[in-house]
Amino acid sequence: MSQTPMNRRTMLKYTALLTGGAVSASFASVFLSGCSSPAEEVSELHFFDPGQFELVSLLADTILPRTDSPSATDVNVHHTIDTMIGLVFEMEFKTNFRIQWGELENHLADLNFRQLGQADRVELLRNLELSRISETENARGAYRELKQQVIAYYLTTEEIGKNYLNYLPVPGDYEPCISVDDVGNRAWAI
Repeated sequence: MSQTPMNRRTMLKYTALLTGGAVSASFASVFLSGCSSPAEEVSELHFFDPGQFELVSLLADTILPRTDSPSATDVNVHHTIDTMIGLVFEMEFKTNFRIQWGELENHLADLNFRQLGQADRVELLRNLELSRISETENARGAYRELKQQVIAYYLTTEEIGKNYLNYLPVPGDYEPCISVDDVGNRAWAI
């Protein structure tokens, strides 16, 4: 019996059915966007201006810095975010995100985010994410949305999927409740 790989649209449909309906735009775009190659270098921006894009890059590398695996910008997550928001997401999302993004930019500028070292940037973002101050609600919303996208797009890049996660393009038998030791201490790419 031959197995055919499940395409992304089918997987999205089944995910929606299993979760009871709606799937967020960010989550859906991960499955529909396909893999990207770290060698791809895109020069055209679709949503952010160059200064904003530089901040997106800095935020992405603060969230996922280079360690024994590539950083978020090493695998072009920042370009994927700009392309997805600019070309794929609906206008209502873009409008709301642009408002929130402006407040995030202002909040980070007030705290000299760009001049801070990595540890101080991480602490500043952690404090923002955990904050309950109403004045930072939009900034917090923009940061959380960006963080979700950075992580989702990072994990779905070809580089990370094939070289840093367990990669099995045609799955075999389903084995529930196995030890992580049984799979080489790695999460599954797909």
